Amino acid sequence: LEIIGNSGEPVKVMSHIGKMFASINSMQWADLATTKKPNLVSFTHMVSKDGESVELNAPVDVVEKASVKSWLATIETSMKETLASQLEAAVGAQANLAMTMEHEEQKAAFVKWASSYPAQITILASLVLWSMSVDGILSKGGNLAEIESTLNSKLSLMANNVLTDLGAQTRKKFEQMITELVHQRDVTRELMANKVSSANEFRWLYHLRFNYSPEKPLLEKLNIQIANASFFYGFEYLGIGERLVQTPLTDRAYLTLTQALHFKLGGNPFGPAGTGKTESVKALGGQLGRFVLVFNCDENFDYASMGRLFSGLCQVGAWGCFDEFN
Repeated sequence: LEIIGNSGEPVKVMSHIGKMFASINSMQWADLATTKKPNLVSFTHMVSKDGESVELNAPVDVVEKASVKSWLATIETSMKETLASQLEAAVGAQANLAMTMEHEEQKAAFVKWASSYPAQITILASLVLWSMSVDGILSKGGNLAEIESTLNSKLSLMANNVLTDLGAQTRKKFEQMITELVHQRDVTRELMANKVSSANEFRWLYHLRFNYSPEKPLLEKLNIQIANASFFYGFEYLGIGERLVQTPLTDRAYLTLTQALHFKLGGNPFGPAGTGKTESVKALGGQLGRFVLVFNCDENFDYASMGRLFSGLCQVGAWGCFDEFN
């Protein structure tokens, strides 16, 4: 009611925006009340729960008498387009970086690149580079040793950087980058140990593969494949957040859940309390750029309340994770 009642005063709606997006906690705005258009606010940046601020491609102007749902939908579209164009820039800039990290200027260029984009985009771009490089080498039947040495040099560079005097946000971003690079290195080593020599071998198809096609429409450039399932990235802004360490069990859960999605079914991780079932579902949603909403079920959940939740999830395009639903 507060949101609907304050559609003419967007700043008052900001206290509720955290519930409508995965990680936008507030927006930065320029107040344009001084111009001839009264009550107009122009949203320029999205700010995450961790305090990371990302500038929108085009400011979202809220005109007088604009309905609240129309300008919130514009913020959502702007969020996706901003992240998609940032990813395009990051992938392009990354292509110019050296594969080896032998010289100081190469190291400095990599750290500068990692620092200049939001955490979500930096990690995505590194996944795209690794995934497409491995795919390219395997399809030629080449050797993955070069990729492993690149990952090792990036890891040692990042590990040394984390020990220096960094801001809290940058440190958190670099720590997540290390977690991601360690997983990439583990998978690369596993492929080498199993002597995988073709891009069509199941041991490689088993993992999430990030393919970037510059010629496609902006929001469809990044395509994620695992086994025979394929998904477009959702471009929901996720802030910096926490990142799960990916174990072989996580990979198995990802494969099962993505197969369920591919067949238009639901997935159901099962196991003792506190083993990371919900976190794995949330992490998979994050990998695919989706907004994951977690509901803790109790005996008050009947078919009608489930129906309301499902219809809402369908309209928003979010994932629902129902904890303890049995």
